Amino acid sequence: MLRNKLLATACALVLGTVSLSAETWKFASEEAKKDVQDIYAQEFAKVVKKESKGKIKVRIYYYGQLGGENDIVELTSNGSIQFVSVGTGHLGSYVPEVQAISIPYVLTNNEDAAYEVLTTSKTIYNDLASKFEDKNLKLLSMISEGEMAWGANKPIRTPEDFAGQKIRTFTSTIPVETYKAFGAVPTPLSWGEVYSSLQLGTVDGMVNPMYFIYNAKWHMVQKYIMFPGQQPYIGTISTNAKWFAKQSPEKQAIIKKAIASANKAAFEYQKRINKENTEKMLKENPELKLITLTADERARFKELSMSLHGTFLDVVAKAYNDEKKDQAKADAKKILNNLISEVKVAEAKH
Repeated sequence: MLRNKLLATACALVLGTVSLSAETWKFASEEAKKDVQDIYAQEFAKVVKKESKGKIKVRIYYYGQLGGENDIVELTSNGSIQFVSVGTGHLGSYVPEVQAISIPYVLTNNEDAAYEVLTTSKTIYNDLASKFEDKNLKLLSMISEGEMAWGANKPIRTPEDFAGQKIRTFTSTIPVETYKAFGAVPTPLSWGEVYSSLQLGTVDGMVNPMYFIYNAKWHMVQKYIMFPGQQPYIGTISTNAKWFAKQSPEKQAIIKKAIASANKAAFEYQKRINKENTEKMLKENPELKLITLTADERARFKELSMSLHGTFLDVVAKAYNDEKKDQAKADAKKILNNLISEVKVAEAKH
């Protein structure tokens, strides 16, 4: 009897130790289940669990469960959650320099070249990442979720076609200024508001990758989808910087391994799902028409987007105190120019 009691006590102590050492990391995404960021988070969670031998689990939160896009960035910055994935278009109010990636025609729609830049760029992971640290965020990775397509209820091939069109954009300055430059009326909205706004005519069109348009069912309330070749949708994955710095080398290594695996899983998934969902759209809405802009048509929008380079520098400078404005502007110019150079090198290789 005594032996049994001793065994029971020992088991209780062991179980208590395991319980105390077990951890749950919180990962908030701006997207829903089966979206690219979900595949990313699921793979991340799987690798973390495996490498920690089950001692660390990752709990994933989807759009709306912890608030909107800006809310989950704030929750990560203040340490309430550990990880966040959100598009660059929603990060500008926290890290203004990240909007360099939101400027049309800076990045490439060559998927292999984009993957190389987004996962290995010295500009992104040295110069830009340091700006995240100022907001208590550590940039872990960036991913492409597919070419950004325009949705509308009429063909849009020229800036003149955008006149008077209310286009849903992201909440950062550069996406808003982009569609002003293109001749549209930009209307920033969180994605949960977009379907009803398109249905009611509060907005006329939107901008997103094809897989997301399909999952959100926006193709059912649009007549045309255009491919302007302007940029891919870029998601960012960040963690709380102070929390990460406190983790053991072993845990940091687990995080890095999980990020590398998730990068590959999301890349392969987005290539497949964008193609599959485009085909599904056309079956579900036979009246939907797809338009690919010609090189000459794209050239006009590319020319207009050049004005956004100066806008970007001004936006960054405005975010800093007077004594820091000049240095901030110089840093932002370096990030933009070096990023453009890295993209050209990657395109030549792929």
